[in-house]
Amino acid sequence: MPDANHDLADALGHLRHAAHELLAEPDPTGQALALASQILDIENLLEELDIEPAWVPAAETAAGSLATAGRLLGRRPDIVPSEVWPALQAILVEAGDRGHR
Repeated sequence: MPDANHDLADALGHLRHAAHELLAEPDPTGQALALASQILDIENLLEELDIEPAWVPAAETAAGSLATAGRLLGRRPDIVPSEVWPALQAILVEAGDRGHR
């Protein structure tokens, strides 16, 4: 199993891709911007771990990147701040509701 820093760095890379994907899509409602902002909030929660995001290949959708980030973070639940989990779950639900699965 890869070490914790590698998993967390990859997870941050996927979170960045998800935020970028949401910011790049046309969104007159502003919902994608709100989701991207929530992703940045999760990144801020992870900042205390002092991990740099890794370059990772982008998933096909923002929801795909978020799901991958969630799986990677799930490998290290003892290290991830507890505030990350409800925020990530809420974003996964919202992104899925937008048809980004």
